[in-house]
Amino acid sequence: MEHKVLDPREVELRLDEDFNAILNMIGEGAPVFSFDEKEKIFRAQQRDEKIAKELH
Repeated sequence: MEHKVLDPREVELRLDEDFNAILNMIGEGAPVFSFDEKEKIFRAQQRDEKIAKELH
């Protein structure tokens, strides 16, 4: 197993509280698309059910 050498600049950044706070905020406030996808699936199911009823 090879020992990887850390870059001293990265070590300094990782010890910086502000930098870690920025890393922890990545993804916060991003739009949530899961609701959109669930709504699309629900509407598609409703449409399919309506078509199935019309065929019978």
